Amino acid sequence: MQYTVSMTSRMLGIAALCAFLLCVLLFLLGVELGKRFAEPVPAPTVAAPAVAAPALPSAPAAPAAAAVAAPVSKP
Repeated sequence: MQYTVSMTSRMLGIAALCAFLLCVLLFLLGVELGKRFAEPVPAPTVAAPAVAAPALPSAPAAPAAAAVAAPVSKP
């Protein structure tokens, strides 16, 4: 079996343009990633809070034992 591949000048131009655009896009992606990785990491600041955080609400009181386990009368 024999394959014959023929590309017109128009198809060669489109293929070259696509290859060029792919290279440009990969370059721009590399530039953007390089900017992101090169950003300095901000040092964590330890500052006293201006307003104290509100206290958590206290747990509700447990119900009385008599109300929880009321005896059930059987007839």
